[in-house]
Amino acid sequence: MNQGWRAFGFSCCRGAAVGMIREYWNPHVHVLQGNTQKRYEVTDLELFCTVHQPLDLGGTGIKTLQVGDSKDSFADYRDNTGDNISARNGRFSELTGHYFIWKNHRADAIGFCHYRRYLIPAGLSGWIKDTAEKPYVNQGIGGVGNYASGYIIPHEALQQKLSETSYLDMLYESLQGTDVLLPLANQLPPGGFLQQYGNAHPVEPFFRMLAQLAATDNALARDAHRFFTEHPLAHWNNLFVMRWEKFSEYCEFLFELLLQLDDQLAPLDSVYQNRVCAFLSERLLNFWVWKNNLSVTELDWCMTQDIRDAAEDHQRKAAS
Repeated sequence: MNQGWRAFGFSCCRGAAVGMIREYWNPHVHVLQGNTQKRYEVTDLELFCTVHQPLDLGGTGIKTLQVGDSKDSFADYRDNTGDNISARNGRFSELTGHYFIWKNHRADAIGFCHYRRYLIPAGLSGWIKDTAEKPYVNQGIGGVGNYASGYIIPHEALQQKLSETSYLDMLYESLQGTDVLLPLANQLPPGGFLQQYGNAHPVEPFFRMLAQLAATDNALARDAHRFFTEHPLAHWNNLFVMRWEKFSEYCEFLFELLLQLDDQLAPLDSVYQNRVCAFLSERLLNFWVWKNNLSVTELDWCMTQDIRDAAEDHQRKAAS
């Protein structure tokens, strides 16, 4: 692993740096409607679920956000209109949806879930533990864990419960007095994020990301090295809720980095591993929250499908 650091120009600190996160505020974000632009009405909290196939979330208040290049439209929003990077979905996965909302939407607070992963506010924690089919602990390929855990529950049961409760209000209330809502943190192995990434993915893109960060600021490079190799905990899955101002600052940092990185990377043979920018973003979200000293409220989370079954489904679709 140390040879990898040296190969990308790291010597004493073997680390990387994050560019200075600029204050970002754009009061003129618009949502496209036909051939006209209309100022979007600000609401308390909007929660988007990124999907690549039809999904019924009726009654929950969650808006479906279709990502990728499917010819058919089946969600409340698509990521291929307005200012978008939908064509990069193969590398960015759910991030093309995040980018679309950043550039084309507006709300007081923004949150993201996933077609099979959802944050569970404290008021529903008892219910999820009583109702879940089983705890989810993924041992990963060859027994190497990805250190993510939650609860598995049928989608229909989750939809019904969220429809019966004030789910969005509960999340919005959880955000009061804190900067960001994240899923419960999981323990990282010795070596931290870098070691864990190397266990699960080809590590070269991680080093390229670090080299790009290190080119901006030596002091931040030392911070990044310490974080990515020593930080003991990780919040996974790109599940979060935060105020618009924080979300915009995060997106400014994230996409400035990843769009440049994407242009440098060669395609990977594996459809799964080619989602490299999405994988890196999970680590970068943790770093950005830590570096900006944001307050975090952790929530339980659940899955509506076992990740092993979901991975097999994805591989079958990619091969067809």
